[in-house]
Amino acid sequence: MPDSRSQIHLERFLQVLVGLPLSIVRNAADMKVFHFGEIQPHPSGRGTVGPYALHVPCPWRLVAKGTVFTGTSDRFVGPAEGTEVNDDDPRSGNLQLVRIASLLNGYDETTNSFVNTTEQFVVMAANADNFGGADLLLSGNCRLQIFPDGSLEEDWRFVELQGRHIVIEGGRVRIDE
Repeated sequence: MPDSRSQIHLERFLQVLVGLPLSIVRNAADMKVFHFGEIQPHPSGRGTVGPYALHVPCPWRLVAKGTVFTGTSDRFVGPAEGTEVNDDDPRSGNLQLVRIASLLNGYDETTNSFVNTTEQFVVMAANADNFGGADLLLSGNCRLQIFPDGSLEEDWRFVELQGRHIVIEGGRVRIDE
């Protein structure tokens, strides 16, 4: 059963994101990955990362100007009216990708990642709820909201590049060192 201790722990971990920009958005299979902070080479030498990332297989959405700008379900919608989803096009194969591209304005062909080339989308506040959800207020009148919808399996995780993985499962917080 979720409890307020999990909410407090999760909120405490998320505070490190305050002041950092949303820097990279990419897919890893059916999971969305949001990186925060200065983009740097991955320690393995393959690709790029931010110092912090959210690995999100559960439902999420980006809210802008009081409406859902894009979210999980948009990956099943064609990129334009009357078009089909093209899973072979990592840049514009569905509505979700097109909307993220228009928000961040940059794309790295090498890593198939959307890169934030704007001065917007800096984390202004980070909140959590009793069920393992997160709500990040971003500059530019935008929010990234994560809302777990399972009771047992992993919902999402907060990853420190040089440290811990904070795993959210069924509303509970677990720390993997």
